[in-house]
Amino acid sequence: MEQDPGDGGLALFCPACPQPGVNLPADWKGYYHQAIWHKDGNFTAQHMKMNKPELDVALSDGKGYMVTEVPYQSHLKQSLDSKERSTCSNHRAINAANINKSNLQSTGIDATACAQHGCFVPHSVVDFQKGERYMNTDYSICNALGYHSESITKALVIYDVGCQWSINFRSRVKNTLEIVPAVGKFHLAAHKLSCFP
Repeated sequence: MEQDPGDGGLALFCPACPQPGVNLPADWKGYYHQAIWHKDGNFTAQHMKMNKPELDVALSDGKGYMVTEVPYQSHLKQSLDSKERSTCSNHRAINAANINKSNLQSTGIDATACAQHGCFVPHSVVDFQKGERYMNTDYSICNALGYHSESITKALVIYDVGCQWSINFRSRVKNTLEIVPAVGKFHLAAHKLSCFP
């Protein structure tokens, strides 16, 4: 009998991170209620446009770390491309989001990982089309928030531009989790004191 592994079903996630229904006891709710994710983009993982894109066959579309292509493309078509400029410091990733490189199919990738151990969350890696845009990042983080997170009520999201990304997150995405944005120590020097009251 053939079984579909489901979204991200062929990828391994962090065995040390607490996951309801995987490695937590039945009474886990008394001592664990928060997921801790780290987000980052990679702009050296570029992909050129193909001469014959119809010949590009996905061997495991959405079954590993990359998201399923058709729903992701549908999300991008439905999402508004916000032209927000950073009100914090001059963040290259966000301010360069409007750069169009016509010969590239993707200008990089964005991934969500567990912050404690650095393991990528299955089915949460997305590609960028025009630099780092919130519509891409939102899709990645929402897939990560839904991965083995039954009954978790809060998520700490560490992101180099977390102060800017979180401002309109609730208006862009319908999500019931409490999101606590943070900036990793490496990126703190690029931020203003007003970023986190």
